[in-house]
Parts: sequence; structure tokens; C-alpha cells
Amino acid sequence: METLTLKCEKTRELSIYDFFVVLQVEWLQADIRQKIYPGEKDKKYWGRVKEGKENTILKIAERNNLPNLFTDPYIKTDICNRVFQKSSYPLFTYKNADMKAELEYLDLLFYYYKGTEVQFEQEDGHVQTGIVAAYQPFDTFITVNVKGVHTRVPVAKTRRAVL
Repeated sequence: METLTLKCEKTRELSIYDFFVVLQVEWLQADIRQKIYPGEKDKKYWGRVKEGKENTILKIAERNNLPNLFTDPYIKTDICNRVFQKSSYPLFTYKNADMKAELEYLDLLFYYYKGTEVQFEQEDGHVQTGIVAAYQPFDTFITVNVKGVHTRVPVAKTRRAVL
């Protein structure tokens, strides 16, 4: 008689430390989303996601005696450097293609939402501040209002002034 052996496989083969780092990056990304998404329902959702990840981070840190982004400024800087680019939008990660299709457009839309204050680098290297006048996610340019003048700026040279 043939027997069937059930095999449970992990979806991610990560060491505890790698998993710990990924959790901290995901916490920071949830924090960004909580700040940029305008809807109250979205803010509450991302707040719950953050809370769950924070609890897991703190448990792993305590069990394994590891520093984390809440307790160590060097770790916090490292995690921020993994997410934030010098200019442009943050690097968001997505669990799968479905999640990417659902969230990537919204992440970009709300990061550069109309009326948001942004900073951008001009061709001479000078940094200018303005307000988003128009942006369509996945476009390479954003329209910024600087003292009443609309300027097209490459998205790659633009980031939010305040998060």
C-alpha cells in the first residue's frame, strides 16, 4: 500500500537574523505607509501591521539578545538606508506579485500626493522645495509648484520634504 507523506515547506528559507532584519524593514515600510496614506481606515490598518511587527521584533530581540531599530541608533540608520534612497521614493518590498499589483500604485500615488511638500535637486545641484501639483504613478516626471511656477522634475531627483 502506498503512503502519502505530507511535507511542510517554509515559504522563505531565512536565518533568524535575516528574518529579523526583514521584519524591521517591513516595520519601517508600514510606518511610511501609515504616514502617507490619507484614509483613516488605511492609517489604522498600517498601525496594526506596525504593532504586530514591533511585538515580533521585540520578542526576537529579547530571546536572542539582539539590538534592534527601537534600541540602537546604528541599526535604525542601517534599516533606514535599506528603505530610503538619497532621492526619489522609498524602496517598498512586496510579498508577492498580487500584493505588488495592489499596493505599488497606491504607494507611489500617496508618496507624491497632490499638495505634498517635496524637495528636488536642480541641475546645478541646488536643492529646491515645492508642492506637488501633479503626479501620475510610474511616470518619470512630477510637476512641482515652486512659488507659483510649475516645474517638471524627474521623480528620481524628488523626495518628500517631511515624512
